[in-house]
Amino acid sequence: MRLLMTGYPGWLTNRFLETLEDYSMPFDSIRCLTERRCDPPVVKCVPAETVTGNLLDPAALDRATRNQDIVMHAAGVLHVKRIGDFYKINRDGTAKLLEASVRNGVRRFVYISTNAAQGFCQGRGHELDESGPCHPESHYGKSKRQAEEAVQFYGETGKIETVILRPAMFYGPPVPVRHLEIFRKIRKGFFYVFGTGDYLRSITYIDNLIQGIHLAIQKPEAVGQTYYIADREIPTLNDIVRSIAHAMGTEVKIIRLPEWMAYGARWLDETIAACNRYWMLPHIVGESCKNIACRITKAEKELGYNPTVSFREGYVKTIAWCREQGLL
Repeated sequence: MRLLMTGYPGWLTNRFLETLEDYSMPFDSIRCLTERRCDPPVVKCVPAETVTGNLLDPAALDRATRNQDIVMHAAGVLHVKRIGDFYKINRDGTAKLLEASVRNGVRRFVYISTNAAQGFCQGRGHELDESGPCHPESHYGKSKRQAEEAVQFYGETGKIETVILRPAMFYGPPVPVRHLEIFRKIRKGFFYVFGTGDYLRSITYIDNLIQGIHLAIQKPEAVGQTYYIADREIPTLNDIVRSIAHAMGTEVKIIRLPEWMAYGARWLDETIAACNRYWMLPHIVGESCKNIACRITKAEKELGYNPTVSFREGYVKTIAWCREQGLL
């Protein structure tokens, strides 16, 4: 089985390769599509290579997908300068990769999407599931949903097997800078939230997500399906902050700011977006009082997905890794 990965080097793909020996996957080779020229990853017992190019380069996509069995498409953009880049890369780049995959006879295409493709939920008891309608509110979510539609279209042609995974926000090693900044703020002993902070937040420990990816690659039941992948328990934002503080052995005071400030940030985010611009800060603040929660029942029943790491244990592992690396 020959695997092509997009999004290397990256948080998810790096960890996928680091944990490959934990799974008995019969990969014969691994190829990575890299935007910039870099050395092939070092993977024990499996030869690895890189192909330089991006999702908008048809020639590079043709080289990358040639003689491959599985595509794990993890590349995409989360924060951009121009709103149009969400659609150019997340939607159009995915469609071009699908075209090349079909043309070169790829058997299965596993797309790493996001919970944002469906939108927000009303709260506990109203968690999102795969059967519900999609109402993405952010341009990021809309671009990923439109990419999902392209994946579904190609899957329905019968020319390629497709699987869509919707992970909730994931965390864990190797920790990105934006998460380190949050940890360092909590370590100071206080953290600001907007409103009560009791908003649901499905999250995914990265190794739980990797388990889901392996299942999506292997299981015949996965073909043509969409699955939420997350930790089993759904914490609130306050729960997450306190768990991070506990993992660092410190106390944290949660300071509540008025909820209307988040709504103001959301208005600012939408106003800036109307000018084809993106600013991360008002976007994140604008979503801070939303419930973002999903059910993983379908993945558990159909794939045998079993997220063994709870969010509390996950943050203990994450903080321990940061300290081992001298980052905290």
